[in-house]
Amino acid sequence: MVLLTLEDKDIIQVDATVIIGVMILLTLSIGFDSSINAQKQENLTRLMITLAIIAPFTASAVLAILTNLTSKYAEQLKKTSILIMAVGFGYLIFVIVAFMASLYYLI
Repeated sequence: MVLLTLEDKDIIQVDATVIIGVMILLTLSIGFDSSINAQKQENLTRLMITLAIIAPFTASAVLAILTNLTSKYAEQLKKTSILIMAVGFGYLIFVIVAFMASLYYLI
């Protein structure tokens, strides 16, 4: 059985790509509501969801960077970074499914 090995630079690249993608999608989704009060509430909700999505990927990237700075716990930091990245992807999938379900409910 061949296991995929991720280098630190690969982990950081994946994390950065997801963070940038989420920020672009957030930017594109803002500003389509006419009511200012409703828009403020929706923007706050989007901000909280975005921060919750970005947090695990940011933590994963920081741990991947720390892997290069220390040799004592490098392997454990790398495994933890990959685990946190996987949790981030799980949460991202959950948010996408919830969004699609809410759209289906509105139809």
